[in-house]
Amino acid sequence: MSFRWKLLAALTLVATLAAVGTYFLTARAVSERFAAYRREERQAAGQQLARLLGQFWEARGSWAGVDQLFRTRVEVFLLRQGRVVSVTGFMAQYILLDREGNVVGCAEQSLLGRCTADDPGLREQAQRYGIPVLAAGRQVGTLVPIDPAILTPLEQDFLSSVRRAALVAGAVAFAVALLLGTLLATQLALPLQRLIHATERIAQGDLAHRVAVATRDEIGRLAQAFNRMAEALQRSEAARKQFLADVAHELRTPLAVIRGNLEAILDGAFPLTPESLAPVYEETLQLGELVEDLRTLTLADTGHLPLEKERVELGELVAGVVEAVRPVAKEEGVEVVVVREPGLWVSADPRRIRQVLGNLLSNALRYSPPGSTVTVSAHREGNEIWVSVQDQGPGIPPEDLPHIFERFYKADKSRAEGGTGLGLAIAKELVQAHGGRIWAENRNGARFTFSLPAQ
Repeated sequence: MSFRWKLLAALTLVATLAAVGTYFLTARAVSERFAAYRREERQAAGQQLARLLGQFWEARGSWAGVDQLFRTRVEVFLLRQGRVVSVTGFMAQYILLDREGNVVGCAEQSLLGRCTADDPGLREQAQRYGIPVLAAGRQVGTLVPIDPAILTPLEQDFLSSVRRAALVAGAVAFAVALLLGTLLATQLALPLQRLIHATERIAQGDLAHRVAVATRDEIGRLAQAFNRMAEALQRSEAARKQFLADVAHELRTPLAVIRGNLEAILDGAFPLTPESLAPVYEETLQLGELVEDLRTLTLADTGHLPLEKERVELGELVAGVVEAVRPVAKEEGVEVVVVREPGLWVSADPRRIRQVLGNLLSNALRYSPPGSTVTVSAHREGNEIWVSVQDQGPGIPPEDLPHIFERFYKADKSRAEGGTGLGLAIAKELVQAHGGRIWAENRNGARFTFSLPAQ
C-alpha cells in the first residue's frame, strides 16, 4: 500500500472515530441534561399541583372525588413533521397518596387503593420524589411524580430530533474531514513521488536533475536538501572525471618518454649506456612519486590516512626541515631564513608535517629568483601555531588563488615542470587531518601558511 493510501486510511479512521464519538457524547449529554430538566420541571409543576390539591382538601375535608380529576384524560393531537403526536393530560403524570400511603388519585385505575407498605418501589419513589400536600398547615397527602424515565411522545420526539441533528452533524464533519484528509494526503504524497522520481533519475546517472521546491515546510526543506545532495554529487562526479583525466595526462608524459627511449634502444638508435637509461630512470622516479602522492590523497579521502601523533616542538621541526633543504636552496642561489618562537608544542605526526613543510618549501624555491630570500616563520596565534613560508617570487595571480590547493592545478603552466601538481593538495589534506587549516596569499611574493592546534 502506498504512503498516500496509508495516510488517507489513517485520517479516515480518525475522522470516523471522531464523528462516532461526537455523536454518542452529544446524544448522551443531551439526554442526561434533558432528564435533569424534566425532573426539575416535574418537581416545580408538582409544587403548584400540590397547592391546588391542598385547596381541594380544605374545600371538601377529604379526598373523596379526587380520583375523578386524575381519571380525566386530556389528549392533544399535534401535527409534527407529517405525523400525529398524542399528549396526555397534565395530572396523569402524578400519583396522589393519602396520609396512610394509599393511592387515592391516579390515571391508572389499577393502582387505586394500592398501599406503599405493600409496594416497595412506590414507597421508595414517594420517599425520593414525594411532594407534601398541605391543608391548614398540616400534611394531608403526598403527590408523587410518575417515573421520570417514562417519556411522553412529545419528549421522545424532541430527543429523536436532537439525535438526528447530532447524527447529521457527525456525518457532515466526517465528510469534511475525509475531504480535507484526501487533499492533505495528496499534497504530501505528490512531493514524495517527485522525490522518488528524482532519486531514480539520480540513480540512473542524471545528476543534473533537480526537484522543484514549492513549500517551506519539512517537505520543502527535504527537497532543498535533496537538491544540495544532487549538486554535491554532480560536483563530485565532475571532480572525479577531471581527476581521472589529470591522472591519465600526468601518466602519459613519463610513459611516453620511457617508451620512446626504450624503443630507440631496441631499434639501435640509442646505445645501451648509462646515459641513454638515465631519462628512463628519472621518469620511473617521477611515476613512483606520482603513485605515492595519489596513494596519500586516496587514504586522506577515505579517512584512512595513518597518523602517528606525538608531542612535537614545532619550531625545532621547522628548523630541521629548513636545514635539510638549505643545500638545494644554495644551489639555486636562494637563502632560507628561519624565524621561530620557543615552546611551540603541538600534537602531530612529525613525518607528515615534514612532508607538508617540504612541499611548501619546494614550491617556494621553484618560484624564487636567484639572490632572493625565503623566510620560514613559526609563532603562536591564540590557540593555534602558525607556520608561514614566504618567498620573493612573482606571487600568485588573483584568479588562481581560489584553486591553488586543487589537485593537478598549476598556476604557472610554463614554470610548473618537475612536479606532479599534487603537492599543495596533499599539504591541505595532511593539515586538515591534524585538525588544522592552510591558506595562501600575496605579500610581496607568495605566502603559504598552515596552522595547527596548540597543545
